[in-house]
Parts: sequence; C-alpha cells; structure tokens
Amino acid sequence: MDPKHLFYLSEIIRYGSLSRASEHLGVVQPTLTRIVKALEDQVGSPLLVRGRYGVSPTDIGDQLATTGMEIAKQIATASDAISTWNAGLGRELRVGVGPMLAVSIASKFLDEYLRRKRPFALAITTATAGKLVDQLNNGEIDIAIAPSRLNMHQEKLVQEVILDDHMAVYAGAKSKLRGLNRVITPSELANEEWAIVGARSNIYEDQNGTFEMLRIPHTLPRISFSGDITMCLSLLETSFVLVCLPKRLTEFTGRIAASQRLQVDAVLPPRNVAFWATKENWHKPQVIHFRNSLLKWLTSVNDTVRHHVI
Repeated sequence: MDPKHLFYLSEIIRYGSLSRASEHLGVVQPTLTRIVKALEDQVGSPLLVRGRYGVSPTDIGDQLATTGMEIAKQIATASDAISTWNAGLGRELRVGVGPMLAVSIASKFLDEYLRRKRPFALAITTATAGKLVDQLNNGEIDIAIAPSRLNMHQEKLVQEVILDDHMAVYAGAKSKLRGLNRVITPSELANEEWAIVGARSNIYEDQNGTFEMLRIPHTLPRISFSGDITMCLSLLETSFVLVCLPKRLTEFTGRIAASQRLQVDAVLPPRNVAFWATKENWHKPQVIHFRNSLLKWLTSVNDTVRHHVI
C-alpha cells in the first residue's frame, strides 16, 4: 500500500470532494479516482460514500485516512526542517512556556535572545504546566519553562530550578483591603471574593494548600482561570477580587502594583520556576545553548526582578 495514496485519501476526506482535493494537491481528478479505486481493490471494501454534496468516509476509509493524516504531519515536519535549514539554522527548538511566564520573564528574554546570533529557530508553545509536561513526555516539545512543583512523578524528565519564587495574595484595585498597612486577618480574607489560577493545570492542589495556610480552607472561588493569565491580571487591575499568584513573576509583569500585595499571617508555599527537558534531550547542544542563555539573562536581570518585589 503506497503511503502517498493514504495521504491523498486523507486530503479527499478533509476537503469533502475529489475536485477540491484535486485543486489543493495539484493532481488531476481522474488520478485521484484511480488511486481511490486501487485502495478499495486492496481493502475489498468501499472507502468513500458519494453524496449530493461530496464524499464522506466509510469506517475503514476513516481508519486509513487517519494514517494518511499522520503522513501529512510528517510531510509538514519535513517541510519545516527544510525551511529551517535553508534559513541558515541548524534545526528548530520547540519551547513550551507556562502562561504566567509568557507574560512576565519569557517575552522579555526572547526579545533579548532574538537580538543575538543563534544556531536554530524557535517554535514557542504556551500551555498550562500539566499540558507542557504531557507534551514533553510525548515528544511534542523539546524543553519547557514551567513551575517546578507539579503533583506528579516524572521518571523521563529532568528539571532545574532557574528562579526562586513563592506565592502571595493580591487584591484587586477596587478591593477595600488594598493598601492596608497591616496584617489581614483570616476572617477578612474569607469574606472576600476569590479567583483561582491554574484550576486545571495540575497545581490546583497547591492552591488549596495555600488556602489552608491562610486558615480559610472552605473558600469557594467565584471564578477560575486555566491556560490564561492575562484575564486574571486585567481583573486585578479593575475589580475587587483576591487571588494567589507567584510574587516575583506577578510584579515583574509591571501590571500589578506592590500595594496590591496583602500582608498575611502565613508563610506561603514556594512556586519556583524550572527548566524542564527529557533525560534524552538534556545534554543536546541546542538545549544546553538555550538553557545557558536563559540562565545568563536571568542573572543579568535578577536585581531588576528583585527591585519589582521589594
């Protein structure tokens, strides 16, 4: 069975007609018809159901088309590799970044990094910490910059803490607790509206632990965010909600004032930032190059980061 024929079949099904697939592929329609017939002869069963508005797959046609789609992905990957090489870059480094990191240190680092001569292209993915770990394990990304504390054991992965941070409580700009120069009591915290960040990121249990440390274990958040931090930051700029966020990263965004950080009678848990990779990738030259560049940049801006959280 010719893999290219399976690819053509998947495109026919994707476009819903032989004529549209023919235009996209640059292959004349009679050729596609002969390919489908050849596949059906091999299978011994129809692969397509022809209707008034085009074609749809039979069960076996759909199964074969799935394989064809995987072939299409491999073709796209090969095309990207050729483009990367022709651009004078050795290869592509696929980097996953957590949402909070994407709006704080990552964008600033990448702005600096792009000014330098680098030996490879970058493909950036933003996702929750749990999804990034899954993508690392599945080989979909090469490295990740994400929280170092996740509620899972990972045998295939290596992590190195690159930035120390810890959780803090922030009040919205309109909160009556903002700017109070005293410790906020647990009863005052419990009477406020709360938002949760990372509700489906495999770090929600850490936030529940934070509420217990604040002695408000039965808090029911009015709203939760997962996979996005910009809406939460906007909410802190305009509303009265309370939210627990990593201190250094939050204030390094430049969007949240230090006066919005509340004094609480608790030592809140760490939320350190780690550089993640598989054991297989950890010592690859491009991974080492990117990690060293990131660590060097963090060292250079460390005083700036610290200044934001004083």
